[in-house]
Amino acid sequence: MSLRLRINLIITTLIVLFTLLTVNIIVSDMRRSIREEMEAGGKVALQLLTGVLEGTSLEQEGRHPNEVLMEFLESLGRVRAHDIKLFSADGELLYQSPPSAYKAGRDAPSWFYEMVAPRLGEIELETGEGRVLVRSDDTRSVLDAWDDLVQLLWLLVGLLVVVNLVVFLLVGRSLRPAQKILAGMSRMERGELSTRLPRFEVRDFDEIGRTFNAMAATLESSHAENLRLALVARQSSDAIIIHDLQGNISFWNPAAERMFGYAAQEMVGHSATLLTPPGAEAEVEANLATIRERRVVENLETRRLTRAGVPIDVLLSAAPLVDPASDSVIGEIVSMRDITAQKRAQQAEADLEQNRRLTRLIQTRLEEERRSIARELHDELGQCVTAIRTIGAAIANRTKADLPDIHGSAHTIVEVGGHIYDVVHGIIRQLRPSALDNLGLREALEELRDTWSDRYPEITVRMDLQGDLDNLGETVNIAIYRLLQECITNVVRHAAANRADIRVVRDAQRVEVSVRDNGKGLGERNAVDSARFGLMGLRERVEGLNGRFTIESRPGEGVVVQATIPLQPVAAVTA
Repeated sequence: MSLRLRINLIITTLIVLFTLLTVNIIVSDMRRSIREEMEAGGKVALQLLTGVLEGTSLEQEGRHPNEVLMEFLESLGRVRAHDIKLFSADGELLYQSPPSAYKAGRDAPSWFYEMVAPRLGEIELETGEGRVLVRSDDTRSVLDAWDDLVQLLWLLVGLLVVVNLVVFLLVGRSLRPAQKILAGMSRMERGELSTRLPRFEVRDFDEIGRTFNAMAATLESSHAENLRLALVARQSSDAIIIHDLQGNISFWNPAAERMFGYAAQEMVGHSATLLTPPGAEAEVEANLATIRERRVVENLETRRLTRAGVPIDVLLSAAPLVDPASDSVIGEIVSMRDITAQKRAQQAEADLEQNRRLTRLIQTRLEEERRSIARELHDELGQCVTAIRTIGAAIANRTKADLPDIHGSAHTIVEVGGHIYDVVHGIIRQLRPSALDNLGLREALEELRDTWSDRYPEITVRMDLQGDLDNLGETVNIAIYRLLQECITNVVRHAAANRADIRVVRDAQRVEVSVRDNGKGLGERNAVDSARFGLMGLRERVEGLNGRFTIESRPGEGVVVQATIPLQPVAAVTA
């Protein structure tokens, strides 16, 4: 899960917990408020009925008390939140409050009613000639509480959506520098140890950027140091060790001291097995058997242990030590060269070459696909569009006099077909310029310049081509063409320039390409993904040919893109 989604999930969880806590408090307040309302209403109704029952209104001459009370209740009507019933002495229902018209036909959910209803008992008053039963009717108050809660929940849901949306957008904007950091890490992973990150406005990201740059500088320095150590190891003297057939050392030269960390006085008289890593005992015995047979061991790659217990790769050669007096083998002379740094450098070079081969393979397959697509567009779609135009023209000619509507439609078909034809050929030129295959690199570059000049006359494109550009090979040709095509595209779309100077110079060893514009510089264009990834692709293409690619830019002073491609043979690309 991405950091952006995690932040949104945390905020959502906090809002939901806050909502649940708020709802719990509100429901408790609702329960208490409804109870207080019911109790207060019950007291008012009780006082009212008590006053009526105790007053003189029931003693009116010639009238039954229940009749007078029923008349009073009917004039009183519905008392909100209470249901009043009047019974005669024999239990007959004489009067019942009319049903409430407030929010008639609606009720709160039963589970909510069970949650907040106060459950007050009934109040019964004796009238002398019957009884009055007052029961609290809390359904309307509960419904009001439910409606208020629903409105609050909708408000909280809206708040949740708005807050998540705002946080999602703000976090996305704040995490934009992370994309540049990931891109820098990817370049480092590919071995571009010179990669550096720009300064960021957000302090945390800026700290990460400075740490990354320090790490990159350290790695670059360490890599250079490893190469220097490898060079020193090849030029320095080998470690020379002499020991008898039992492995007791009698000579230990300064090179061995430097290689293994033991001083001569620490090793002379001790066994050479101190240098043998676990599991290599059989190899040592085999070497001793070879020496006893007066044969030599040449350039054996093996491992030995230093004083710190660190295994190192060594190139070992050994010869018998013969006693001149008895002409018998009394020991062996061993020379060891530390090849640890050399093997690391070889592995790094092999990895770099593998990456170059992969880049060339990708570029080759990409150009093959482009060529195939261009051929299919030309042979299939181009022919079909031509046929449509031809048929449309024939229909237009036949219906010109008699059927003007059909003539107009046919003429439209011809125009649309012509537009499609032009678009298809434009796509074909982008995929695979025909001039590059038929006329050569020089004519293809001049056609590229003319095409952009015709399309954007406000930009002056100057081109200087020097040297023989006709026999560079397809791989170099397409690399130069794509480089200039991408650079001109960036100048037109992103640089805000009115001039671009192109220079291609070929000598016996290399081809040098440079594109210079007078635009606003790369600093203001870093946010444009298309320009950034396009330049990254150019760098990979050039370095895949063992070339060098550089970009120079200052805000307001334009951009200079330079590439140097050696003309040495490139390893064959295989699938």
